[in-house]
Amino acid sequence: MPNVITRRSFIHTGLQAGVAAGLASMMNIPPFLKRALAEGNIGISGKKLLFIFLRGGNDGINNIVPIEDPSYLGTGNTLRGSIGILKDPMVFYDVASPTADVVSRTYPYAINLGNKFAALHPALFDMAPLFNNGDLGLIHRVAYRSQSRSHFDSEKYWEKGTDGVGANNRFISDGVFYRTIVESGWNRNHALSGVSIQSNLPQSLRGQQPMTNLSSIGRYNLIGVSSPSGSTNTDRVKLLNAIDAANLQLHPQKDNRELVYNLGTAFQNTLDIFLDPSFQTNEFYDTDGTRLFPSSSAQDPLNRFNNSFGFIQNVKSAAQILANTDAIITGTEMGGFDTHTGQVTAGSPHLGGHANLLRRVGWAFYALWKFFSNPAYNNQGMDLWRDVVVVTFSEFGRTSAENASDGTDHAEASVMYVAGGSIHGGIYGCSPTPINGVNQWDAGDGGKTGSMYAANSNVGYLRRAIDYRSVIGEIIRDHMGATQNQLNRIIPAYANETTEHLKDGGMVATTPIIGEIGIV
Repeated sequence: MPNVITRRSFIHTGLQAGVAAGLASMMNIPPFLKRALAEGNIGISGKKLLFIFLRGGNDGINNIVPIEDPSYLGTGNTLRGSIGILKDPMVFYDVASPTADVVSRTYPYAINLGNKFAALHPALFDMAPLFNNGDLGLIHRVAYRSQSRSHFDSEKYWEKGTDGVGANNRFISDGVFYRTIVESGWNRNHALSGVSIQSNLPQSLRGQQPMTNLSSIGRYNLIGVSSPSGSTNTDRVKLLNAIDAANLQLHPQKDNRELVYNLGTAFQNTLDIFLDPSFQTNEFYDTDGTRLFPSSSAQDPLNRFNNSFGFIQNVKSAAQILANTDAIITGTEMGGFDTHTGQVTAGSPHLGGHANLLRRVGWAFYALWKFFSNPAYNNQGMDLWRDVVVVTFSEFGRTSAENASDGTDHAEASVMYVAGGSIHGGIYGCSPTPINGVNQWDAGDGGKTGSMYAANSNVGYLRRAIDYRSVIGEIIRDHMGATQNQLNRIIPAYANETTEHLKDGGMVATTPIIGEIGIV
């Protein structure tokens, strides 16, 4: 039947339980979504997630560097002779130490992580204090079965929580974070539930019911009307009344009218939220006075951002929304990781385009740690760091051997970063020590051998040992509060453990998979 009641009028009544029931009936929500209301703690647990998609295929081998694998630089320093991150001649990387080395921005060598095998790209130096605090997981050899080397296809798989095998996986239409939110029912009585800060709504938040995408918090308003909520500005009042009147009009149940209607009411119901003055400030500082989210060169004295501040401002907006609204998932993206040519500065492999990108990522994690840990920076007056998990995606890794253009090409496994006050920090997938009976890393002999060349003995595709869905699954269940049954629906492969082995690990086709690593 036609929809004659607006979400705005519902919310104004304050009867949120009635809102949920009314919307469930008039939006024709599928039965599995109605069933979710009685399950799990997603949303009501207070736990939240912030995602960052590193688009282009991040060269994971030059992020978390297998510095003690002889195949990394190779015999005669030829396999990554131009782009390989060098050892510090004064550091013993094969000797255990309790913490990662804390270095300066100008440090040119691989940062020793203390596990006798792995190191960190020097551009990620801002991550070392977070790692030493136990709040950062460095996860290597992450991919999925039947890895696609198409940007378009692989991004879709990651954002949908699927892989490249079978029509049931490839043609799932909605996103993994969308399914997480609607499973909880959180979006049915909260104007904000999932929010992305980028040019377009990412696949991970797309589905039948509307989520929110902002290109900028400052531009999210009625066009041409900037007066604050409660103002007597007659233009704004007229526009809001016109929208109310339009929403009361009957609309036929055909085409995509329901989706368009829901998008319109969702926009209207969130208009006033971002007029709060707290969203217009950038007064967030580290203890030494450093601006956490710089927006100009004057605010970036160490030139971490090379006069490009869009990404860190989007990170700030995503953080503010998590801290000051009912939204439970926010995120953003950064491009530029498709480094086929000129990945490094000639003669200085620790510098160049890839290093510039990693420097931004490193500071973003540090800034988020400091922001969420400061009770003065949210309207609850609380340390929220234990309630937040920050996680990165990237569609694939890159070849273990450099190409002729001082770059790398599309390959297989890469890295994920996971941070938060409740995660189990450490190094996963980049150590000779097995996890769940599966070798994290097989070091080579200095040639094209071992893990780095296991999936392609010519240019080298790093073979996966960890399925990215196991990492996301742990976060959704053990952090966000989903039940296992909910997780089986959110990530369908979890419902077929005997074949997929996402939870407990096992042999998937011919590849041994670790399963869940205990990141939460």
